Amino acid sequence: MKRFLIVLLGVLSLFMPAFSQKQGKPVTVNYDMRDDLSPKRLAIAMWDFSWLFMHYKGGAFENFDKVTNELLERGFNTVRIDAFPLIIGELTDNNQQITIPGDPLRNWGQSDIDRPHKVISELLEFMEMTKRKKINVILSTWNQDCKEFSDVKKDFNTTGKYWKAWDKVLTILEEKKLLDHVCYVDLDQEFPYFSPFISEIDKLGKKNENGSADSKSVEEAMNQNQDLTSNINTYNWNPLQMSYVKSLLEKSLWHFQEKFPKLRFTYSLTSYWEEIRALKINAFDVLELHLWMSQDVRFSSRSTFDSITKDRGKHDYSDYMKRVNSTITAVRPMMLKGLHNRLAYAKAWSEEIGAPLTTTEAWGPWWHMDSKDLDWKWLYDWCEQGMDLAGQYGMWGATPWNYSHPYWENWKNIQWYKRVNSKFIGLKQTF
Repeated sequence: MKRFLIVLLGVLSLFMPAFSQKQGKPVTVNYDMRDDLSPKRLAIAMWDFSWLFMHYKGGAFENFDKVTNELLERGFNTVRIDAFPLIIGELTDNNQQITIPGDPLRNWGQSDIDRPHKVISELLEFMEMTKRKKINVILSTWNQDCKEFSDVKKDFNTTGKYWKAWDKVLTILEEKKLLDHVCYVDLDQEFPYFSPFISEIDKLGKKNENGSADSKSVEEAMNQNQDLTSNINTYNWNPLQMSYVKSLLEKSLWHFQEKFPKLRFTYSLTSYWEEIRALKINAFDVLELHLWMSQDVRFSSRSTFDSITKDRGKHDYSDYMKRVNSTITAVRPMMLKGLHNRLAYAKAWSEEIGAPLTTTEAWGPWWHMDSKDLDWKWLYDWCEQGMDLAGQYGMWGATPWNYSHPYWENWKNIQWYKRVNSKFIGLKQTF
């Protein structure tokens, strides 16, 4: 009988929560990182480089006080912006002025004419405003240039110049005590698409294709990634590229984590998920993945999305819109299952490396426009469902879509934003 009781107690102990000796709190097996993060959920608006490009008299971001009030009114608690490290890295004075070229047809951050900007002063103004209003900030970069530094992405063969640029930005903010409300830093937006290192990655790919790469360097890369060689044909990067990317990302994350230990660092991704996951990079503090309807071939093939002109000019999008409606009618359940699959993959990767999962650009096709030919109703419905799924798949942060800017017509739809953001955050709805 005594032996039976001992066995029974042992079995029961498997189903009882363990207790932390340090804090005296129960520690469950299914640990949710969000329970110990503050805030527990990030409702994110992606303001990219628009916050600066359109910060001028008459621009959509003329008044930082006004637009941040509108941000809060719509239920957002976080904003993601370009910190312009490459431009700031070139400045010789904190008050130095640069010129953003006029581009009224630009999809995001359109500027009517050439506009002067004092990047550091404006960044400090924005960061002070968000800190005062307790709005969290995600710092990122699209590595934009300007008239004075038109070749700002040229000659990036090593990490030194890039590190120095980001170091300068973060040090300036640190000295002004403007890092406390930074949730994390995305070192290179949608790596490698906007990266100054993409030319080096492409060069390594061409070397391998042409058979001109040093055979010894290929062999060394293969040896460094022995667990990848058996599946190398399934990846979009060759061993040289895989080795280069692994070194670049790991060394960069280590550098910034060592220098700014109170900050979190990552690289946001829209493609190359399998390649980067296979590299077993465990240094990501956050896993930021962008999820698009246009990642589904069933959408792209039917809608001809990849071939349409994408700018703010006057174009006939009536055929495209008909195709989108037909696509939704024909294969919406299949595309929704595809989204579930991508979210399940993202969640598994997040759990694997122990980093909370976010998305700051997501759900619909990456491009849609305010146009007489283009309907938004279907997009509202799809993106609201995406936000619901973000909660179900345990995301720490999510955005309703990548059109959450004051210059889109949808910005006037305050109740929709309140609804989708409050559901994700978990606040009680009062409307």
